[in-house]
Amino acid sequence: MANDNGRGWQARLARQDRYFKEGKGNFLILGGYSEGQPERTRTHDIEGQIDGLLSEPFLKDHAYDLGIQTALWATHELAVREQLDDDALPCHAIDFGVGSTASLFTGGEVSFHECTSYSLDTFVKTWDDIDRLRFDPDNRWVHYDLEFWRGFSSAYTPGLAISPHFFRSPPDLANDLRGNQLFIDMHDEPEQVDRLMTVCADMTIEAAAFLRNEIPLLREAPSGIWGMATSSPDIIVINGDTVDLISVEMGERFNHPHIDRIGREAGPVFFHHHTLGVSRVTSVAKMEGIIVQNFIYDMKAPKVLEILDDDWIEASKRVPIDVCQDLTEAEDLDAVLETMSHGRFIVHCYAETSDECNELIARIRSHESS
Repeated sequence: MANDNGRGWQARLARQDRYFKEGKGNFLILGGYSEGQPERTRTHDIEGQIDGLLSEPFLKDHAYDLGIQTALWATHELAVREQLDDDALPCHAIDFGVGSTASLFTGGEVSFHECTSYSLDTFVKTWDDIDRLRFDPDNRWVHYDLEFWRGFSSAYTPGLAISPHFFRSPPDLANDLRGNQLFIDMHDEPEQVDRLMTVCADMTIEAAAFLRNEIPLLREAPSGIWGMATSSPDIIVINGDTVDLISVEMGERFNHPHIDRIGREAGPVFFHHHTLGVSRVTSVAKMEGIIVQNFIYDMKAPKVLEILDDDWIEASKRVPIDVCQDLTEAEDLDAVLETMSHGRFIVHCYAETSDECNELIARIRSHESS
């Protein structure tokens, strides 16, 4: 049950529903503190039962166990969350790296690295190869996803939010399938690129539907990612990095219509990209299919807290903007919060102790518009 002080998961989920579903509030606050937190590695659970870097042999043998350990870690975080007055919920979407995500649709070989994975070859070498693309439920990579979710479901604790997979946007997936030749094709053979993007969107929609159909928890539990969630089990998480590498005009042709369709047919889209693409903030916000525009900071790129202006405020009113930059980095925190209070932002704050973090959270809430 939720705590009387409103720190329990039900109270947090209710606040997030008001924020996302009812459009109420200027801030959604995601806090964190370091004191007393156990170290977590990519493939270790809280009891140290699994030890190994992620690889296909590891997934083949341990996808179910990895699902269990992930649920255990998220359950541990539920208890940690009760020390804070913020809004975050433990969330998870499968992310075995961009290569394994492409392999959901190709069955291709993948090279794993410490933080991600990569496809070993392109798939669309000629335009006729588009006709070979399809979502195959018997693909071994789909099997790994299913086993993970079966394990996760067996250890699930109410209050955890989930989403089927960290999918790739149609241009991002197409870049994997076609290679960097895709960016030349956008100019030289746009009709073929349109065809490829449509197939990429089709496969994403079909994969999400299949995973939800096979795993009851994916159509019952709250959905979300990285602390953000709603009570509806329909959020789709999309990696949209490629939008930062192409022009606004190219993004609006080759990305936006397909994200809108994914949003209509599969669920509201959490759209992730990077501060390399801060100039895309207004364009991305125009997509009707998204529920969050998420910015991860890139080294040497502008920091959002330093460039907030009226364009950012207006974009955030269309769809909330998640600024993954510690608010304590702001030179004048109160000035930044005052600017943000005219829009709708998801903000992050971190401290050494829970008490210090709660002081920051209270400071942020004091800027909430009435």
